[in-house]
Amino acid sequence: MTAFIQQTIESSGIGISHDERLIVGTNEGLLLLSNSEQRIELEGQNITAIAPSFNGLWVVVDRKSIWHRDDRSEWQVVASNIQNLQLNCIEPLNGKVLVGTSDAHLLWIARDNIEFIDSFDLAPGRDEWYTPWGGLPAVRSLAVGHSGELYANVHVGGILRSQDNGRSWQSTIDLDSDVHQVITVQERPGLVLAATAKGLAISTNAGDTWSFDRANLHATYSRAVAVCGETILMSTSVGPSGAKAAVYRRSLDQPGTFEKCEQGLPQWFSNNINTGSLAALKDKAAFGTSDGQIFVSEDAGSTWKQLASGLPSIHCLHFS
Repeated sequence: MTAFIQQTIESSGIGISHDERLIVGTNEGLLLLSNSEQRIELEGQNITAIAPSFNGLWVVVDRKSIWHRDDRSEWQVVASNIQNLQLNCIEPLNGKVLVGTSDAHLLWIARDNIEFIDSFDLAPGRDEWYTPWGGLPAVRSLAVGHSGELYANVHVGGILRSQDNGRSWQSTIDLDSDVHQVITVQERPGLVLAATAKGLAISTNAGDTWSFDRANLHATYSRAVAVCGETILMSTSVGPSGAKAAVYRRSLDQPGTFEKCEQGLPQWFSNNINTGSLAALKDKAAFGTSDGQIFVSEDAGSTWKQLASGLPSIHCLHFS
């Protein structure tokens, strides 16, 4: 697989610079891609979440265990099989890792220490959280704001915010918005974005109030969102089945300007471009698909090129 990736990168002409890497989590290992190297780590492992940090790389393997790669490129299992919970998302912060799980729990993980955030189990409105299929809700995505505020996206339960490092939580958005991913923009204090079943949700005041933008979208069901320079990118489809999935772009400061990304992409994708599978860094963007394709843009989503195809199913990717 490494040789195939190398050939694809060279033939595509995509400029991943020497000081940038595209990290891709697949169900058969972790791919680390740049113009200077392409390699596979944790081969054979199902990588379901990725989170780079100042002290290395964190990944979730098979939704069951958390691994850490230090600056010597050595991997260590930090935690595994935590009360039979699925580990859905991770967010490194201040030397620890915030983890969102099935059954809608949050916990901190540090070396040799696991601490459940009991206050989250007492969050307002928790008894109203649900899933469309009748199962238990789960924490689907996490984000950290400019001033350290924490955001936890519950599916389905809206977006919870903590302004005191997890000691207390407040609901911020109508839970029936059906949020699939929440992100913050470090260069824009107070700006919070969310991909929801009702389109793009935007807050400019750290989650106090929200507005929605769905103008020009062919459908409103959105799974992933990222900010690429001054451009918002978002994946959208007709629903959970993923039919007629596409990526849209719009100016960060101009609501109502969504346009479908088309140049270099298929007209439609048959499966959702999922939470965590769309990433951006400066003017570069990339997304991966469940059928093993990677597409990359160097101009904030105006044009795209295929970086790879025929890879194992891609669950997540990240620039670092």
